[in-house]
Amino acid sequence: MIFGVVDTTSIQFGLMQYGILGILAFILGYFAWQQYLRLVKKNDELEAKVDRLQEDMMKLLVEERDRLDVLIRDNTAALQELQKMIYKYMVKNRE
Repeated sequence: MIFGVVDTTSIQFGLMQYGILGILAFILGYFAWQQYLRLVKKNDELEAKVDRLQEDMMKLLVEERDRLDVLIRDNTAALQELQKMIYKYMVKNRE
């Protein structure tokens, strides 16, 4: 019943009027969406890379901290031995 009232020429004119603009808008929207998806994928990849690098950095920091701890303990022990040797030498030379 409503279909009999609608004029088909007005529908065709409306599609022709917005057809090219609609197609261009759809194409631009499609390319914008693809660009957005590409950027989201690239962002996710970069975030994963940053996470891997942070893990590697933490491993290196822990290893270096442990290595420096051992070096400090060894140097402290060597310094104590040197002090003992100096005290023994000073005591022997005084007598």
